[in-house]
Amino acid sequence: MTDTDLPPRPVPRWLHRWAVATVCACLALLAVGQLVTSFRVGMADPIWPTSPWHLVNNYEPSPGYLIEHAHRILGFLVGGLVTVLALGVWGTHPNRAARYLGLVALAVLVGAFGEFHRALIAQRESTEAVVVPERIVFTMLGALAVAALLAGGGLVGGGRGSVARFAGLLGLVFVMIQGLLGGFRVKLNELVGTDLAAVHGVFGQVTFAVLLTVAVLTARPPAGDVPDADRRRLGRLGLGLVAVLFVQLVWGAWVRHAPDALGQRLHFLTAFVAVATAVWLLRLGFTGPARPRVRVWGTALGVLVALQVTLGVEAWMGKFGGATLPEFETVSAKQAGIRTAHALVGTGVLAAAVGLALRVRAGGER
Repeated sequence: MTDTDLPPRPVPRWLHRWAVATVCACLALLAVGQLVTSFRVGMADPIWPTSPWHLVNNYEPSPGYLIEHAHRILGFLVGGLVTVLALGVWGTHPNRAARYLGLVALAVLVGAFGEFHRALIAQRESTEAVVVPERIVFTMLGALAVAALLAGGGLVGGGRGSVARFAGLLGLVFVMIQGLLGGFRVKLNELVGTDLAAVHGVFGQVTFAVLLTVAVLTARPPAGDVPDADRRRLGRLGLGLVAVLFVQLVWGAWVRHAPDALGQRLHFLTAFVAVATAVWLLRLGFTGPARPRVRVWGTALGVLVALQVTLGVEAWMGKFGGATLPEFETVSAKQAGIRTAHALVGTGVLAAAVGLALRVRAGGER
């Protein structure tokens, strides 16, 4: 099949490659974030917010300190990448007025968010209560409202790339929220403990899934038709698997941050449901007319699920198999590595499920 026989690209090729690079950077960010949790170094530096070059004048030869700041630096990198991605995807809007108005709204949103960050840095050394810069907050909300209305209108009206533009805006906003969650997890540690750390971890998975959605939607649509009945059935099952995996990630965060008997039971029981749903989806996909669409993402899903079950057993044995309560146990490098790998492969399973659901549902304008 030649390029002329393939469906047209919804966006320029460079933009899809940028989306893939953003996903890869976000995956690295999640990996280092899992190391922060595994080694319990989330409070290695209680100062927040910091600038990307904070380590230049505030270096400490502590592994935990370096891991925490590597996580923050990667956060800045992902923020920059997703900003370009959101602007680039919006720049493909076919309506000139909506395109320029949306670009202005996004630029104002990003600029106001930067001002918000600088305002918090200016209050970092103050012993007084943090003063929220209301003018900046209202500016951000106004710009977001304009962009959301334009993106929502595009979804209603349809058109090529409308879903990708909406997902790009969502990815930008989610990255901003995720950065604030990570910062306030540090800022409010004395008040709420690690509760915000768990929320930060779960929301990071959601953000990653949204960015992956942008990468899939900016790729060339799959060639070949799939009967509507098969597409709808596989699509519903794929979305069901994504939902089950998200619930499983919530229980996993519970076990990671506040292990107790109920959290362990829920995590185990949901794992059976997740594996069964994945097997059901793969069986239907590989034995039906949607097989060409299922092949890549389905193979990745099957391999990652098998690996995840193995890592889950090892992570559980390392955390709960000893005589010491996990919260009082010194974490070894091996244990941290297994737990981090288990959490990261879980991210991969979710990503494969999202990619598979999007590919089997693809049809019509995106």
